[in-house]
Amino acid sequence: MTSTLNAAVSFVRDRIRLNALLIVLCFAGVLVLESQSAASYAAYLLAIVMLARLRQWVDVFAVPLSWLVVALLGYLVLTGLWSEGSQPGDALSMLSRATQVLLFAVALAECQIRGELQRWLGRTLAVAGVLAALAGLALFLMDNSENGRLVGLGQLDNNVVAALIFGVVLILVAGEALREPDGLWRRISAFGIVVMAAAVLLSDSRNGQISAMLGVGILFIAHRAADRQRFAVAVLGLGVILMAVLAALTANEAARNLVLPRGDSFRPAIWLAALHAVADGGLWFGRGILTDDTLVTAVGEFPHPHNMYLSVLFQGGLVGVALFAALIAAVVRTLLDHYGHRDAKLALGILGLALPAWLLDGHELIDKVGMTWFLFWLPVAISLGLAWMGRLDAKPLLGKAQ
Repeated sequence: MTSTLNAAVSFVRDRIRLNALLIVLCFAGVLVLESQSAASYAAYLLAIVMLARLRQWVDVFAVPLSWLVVALLGYLVLTGLWSEGSQPGDALSMLSRATQVLLFAVALAECQIRGELQRWLGRTLAVAGVLAALAGLALFLMDNSENGRLVGLGQLDNNVVAALIFGVVLILVAGEALREPDGLWRRISAFGIVVMAAAVLLSDSRNGQISAMLGVGILFIAHRAADRQRFAVAVLGLGVILMAVLAALTANEAARNLVLPRGDSFRPAIWLAALHAVADGGLWFGRGILTDDTLVTAVGEFPHPHNMYLSVLFQGGLVGVALFAALIAAVVRTLLDHYGHRDAKLALGILGLALPAWLLDGHELIDKVGMTWFLFWLPVAISLGLAWMGRLDAKPLLGKAQ
């Protein structure tokens, strides 16, 4: 009993292990809890733990990448000042969400530096995702999900969200398979790949399916290309091939109906309405992150632009888009600078899913723990850890418990 208590005390004192556990609980909450607020409890606790130990990680601000993260988050929160119809409570809520995102990124970066992501954190997230997908598949087979589209538990009650998050888990599992040439984990990963691929396929989200294929393809290329120059050429070739295949399929009516059974889902009309809304006021600085972004088109009303890049333009204008683009470019550059690191390859695969997927979906870059944390803030945090590790002496994190 005493030894168990001592072990528990030691675990709590080791803030990086504690942070890793809280990060797992954050993501697990998305997978199993329907309420986004309930899933955020672990994120709140993580933020409290991080703020209580501020002096032990404040040197992250010596890393230029961290200031790009702060600039983007801070600017988007600032746009709440000129948002239409916003209340003080809404602004405080958005500030809280941005703070949670920043502290999550720093916490995971520290875990990445000390090797927790390679040691157990990545595998735990992969296993949790596979179990969530198995539950979704079971419900789908038993209930024949509405409209014939697989969804999942928790926040995965939308087939597009489910497909994209399952796609990220597929990349995590595939990363483990590529890491382990043989042994038990290789067999577990092979089973997980089959489960996740089935979940993405049965979601019936063309965006999720194509984006997941791109992400896994980029991950595979990263593990096979000897250097980043060959990686860049191979990724460009993959993009050209995919575009040619899609062009050929959509040129034929029968094939187009197979690939896009719901047509264009009114995306061109939605995007045009979003551009008109920005042009009417807010081109440079946006209409504000708290402004209602419901769009009225000739075919009906839509709750948001269905495009993350247009959403950032709507909220933050050209300034916001420039900061967003600068952060993406800095993250990709950092990952390529650390191309030999396994975590960099994993993050490149996740971005390979997220960045194309956001052309058709996504609208909240700053949010409580949810899809955006899987698709974007996770690879951002990994790149921050790699940049931090490259710039600062990581020995204090690698030695005794902090």
